[in-house]
Amino acid sequence: MTTCYIDQVISFSEPPLPLGPFTTPPERLLKGDPAQAIANYVTAENGRLLSGLWQSERGKWKAVAERTEFCYIISGDVIISDIRGGQRRYKAGDAFMLPYGFDGYWEVLESCQKYYVILQDDVPV
Repeated sequence: MTTCYIDQVISFSEPPLPLGPFTTPPERLLKGDPAQAIANYVTAENGRLLSGLWQSERGKWKAVAERTEFCYIISGDVIISDIRGGQRRYKAGDAFMLPYGFDGYWEVLESCQKYYVILQDDVPV
C-alpha cells in the first residue's frame, strides 16, 4: 500500500484545469457534430482509471461499452437511452453510473458539463 498525504488529494474546483479538445469518433456519431472538450484530472492504474471534467454541445452518439462510468451532471440536459428504447433524462445535480457493457446512447439536449470517473478495459502500453 502506498501512503498518500493531503497535498496529493486532487481538487476538481481549485483551480480548474484547462479543457482540451475531444472528438467523438465519426463511426459512433449519430446526430450533430458537437463541440466537446475534456480535462483529465486523474489517470491511474496504467491508464485504466480516468477522472475529470467533460463538456459537450448538442448531439447524439453511441456509448462506449467497454467501461464503467460514474457521471455527475454539473450543467445541461442529457438523455441516456439503451438499444431496447428505455431512457432516462439527467440534468444539473443528477448523478448516475453506466455499467460495464452498457449498450446505448448519449444525447446532449442542452450544452452539458459533467464530472466523470471511468474504469476501462486494459489500455495497451
